[in-house]
Formats: sequence, C-alpha cells, structure tokens
Amino acid sequence: MNQEEAKARAQALLNVIENAYAIRIVNIVAVAEAITEKTCDEQKILTICTALNTWVALNAGLSGEFEIPLDVVNDFAGKVMRL
Repeated sequence: MNQEEAKARAQALLNVIENAYAIRIVNIVAVAEAITEKTCDEQKILTICTALNTWVALNAGLSGEFEIPLDVVNDFAGKVMRL
C-alpha cells in the first residue's frame, strides 16, 4: 500500500470512529498523517485505529467536535510498531 492509499485508509477508519460516536475529529488529517508517517501497512493502520477507537470511546463527550492529541496517536503507533 503506498502512502496515499494508506492515508486514505486511515482517514476512512477515522471517519468510522466519527460516525460511531457522532463526533467530528477536528484534526483528522493530522492524525491520518501521523499514522502513515509510522506505517503504510494495512493491518498496523487498522490496529492503531482500533486503539484510537477505544481511546475516543473513553474520552470523547456525547457529541460535537473532538481533537485527538497527536502524542496519543504517536504513543499507540509506537507500541503497534514494536509488535
């Protein structure tokens, strides 16, 4: 998977998170870029986004705009890369 395909995949998975919790991730492009800077592997992108889904479920409000801190993204990505 090339960089653009990986970024599109990450953004699609982040869109699923937005729809699941009726939120808008205000920094969705930055989050997708942070993920794909670490990996273009489809399975690892899915694993990182699954971790972010759980994090959002525990930290997001009921609805509205939400920002995922890039340090959280980088932390999850770093852990997944060590698997």
